[in-house]
Amino acid sequence: MHTLAIIKRIGSRPNPVAHTQTFAIIHNHEGGIIDQVMIAFHPGPNSYTGENLAEISCHGNPLVVDRIMETIALTGLARLAHKGEFTRRAFLNNKIDLLQAEAVGALIGSSSSAGCEMAHALLKGALSERIKALITDLIGILADIEASFITDDSSIRPDELFQRLEDATSRTKGLLKDANQAKGVYKGIVTTIAGLPNVGKSSLFNAILGYDRAIVHHEEGTTRDVIREHLSLDGIDFVFHDTAGIRETASGPEQIGVEKTIETLKGSDLVLYVVDVREGIKPRERHMLSLADKTIVVMNKVDLIKDTLKPLEGYDAVAVSAKFGHGIDELLSAMRQAFPHDQPLVFLDRHAHLLGKTLESLESCSKAIADGFTADVLTIDLKQAVEYLKQMMGEAVDEDILERIFSSFCIGK
Repeated sequence: MHTLAIIKRIGSRPNPVAHTQTFAIIHNHEGGIIDQVMIAFHPGPNSYTGENLAEISCHGNPLVVDRIMETIALTGLARLAHKGEFTRRAFLNNKIDLLQAEAVGALIGSSSSAGCEMAHALLKGALSERIKALITDLIGILADIEASFITDDSSIRPDELFQRLEDATSRTKGLLKDANQAKGVYKGIVTTIAGLPNVGKSSLFNAILGYDRAIVHHEEGTTRDVIREHLSLDGIDFVFHDTAGIRETASGPEQIGVEKTIETLKGSDLVLYVVDVREGIKPRERHMLSLADKTIVVMNKVDLIKDTLKPLEGYDAVAVSAKFGHGIDELLSAMRQAFPHDQPLVFLDRHAHLLGKTLESLESCSKAIADGFTADVLTIDLKQAVEYLKQMMGEAVDEDILERIFSSFCIGK
């Protein structure tokens, strides 16, 4: 009951009403007034952590906050929380599972609107429900196998068992679908505008964003560094990079810009590779089109040609006139279509890794059935799959894993 004892020690209202904000005056250890505050007392188990919890809302001056914290520390009944300790206690007290606990960190760390929505879905238990159902079904298969070995007179037929495993495998694959792209959606799609000098990269950058952010100049090499901006399309954030033109003869400061461009391309989720439609793609450019996960070729300056533009075979391409804004809507649509429409449930590395290991075990088990292996061989793979899924939920998870997860949180969570 240290929480109540602290409230009585430092506040003027010794008996706050549960889950109700109560006005109080905080005094220091000498009896002086520190601040007028609102205190909300949340007795366990009906609190965030499942333990007695108090929230003090004071004026925002850091000096006031520090004095209140010092006064609490002087009671000898409390200490500063470790990183993520509140959420960790909620997990240990079974208020939330580990997936939901990680969702709190994901929500705090999100830098995109889509990322916030994905974290909220994880926090509400959308992924937890799927994983629990998989665990239940796999344990059911295990129980049937262990109750009746697969023999000619077995009550469970190999084809029936194979079908049940195929169903679990399909659901696991469904969760893993788009997991790699989902990480980009969560953080914001790193989008690089690249191409040879003087093809209209900066003009395209400005046309996409709708205002003049980059310097537009007819002289080659006017962009010598990477410029960054954000744009939201249907809830997905694209983090734009406008880069220096790529030319092999560059030197000095311009060469530094080109090197930054190459490095940025390799780390991009999406590249908009700009080409002067009159020149087409030159042989020395083609290797640049495969450096990123996805590339859209932007055929710019269509206002300068009279003939109908032929399709660009082998590449996703959009024709535009950055100068006049033609084709920009089509380009934005192509960018949005390049990434998952449905909100992915798996976007954190730990979840994707464990689901990948689960899938390997399930596929190994299905192969064992096809090869006619005995029941004891099948149960090894099945038990391993269940173990991976339980690790996702936080059952019997190693202490070092918990430490790594919660150490990435801020102290207030």
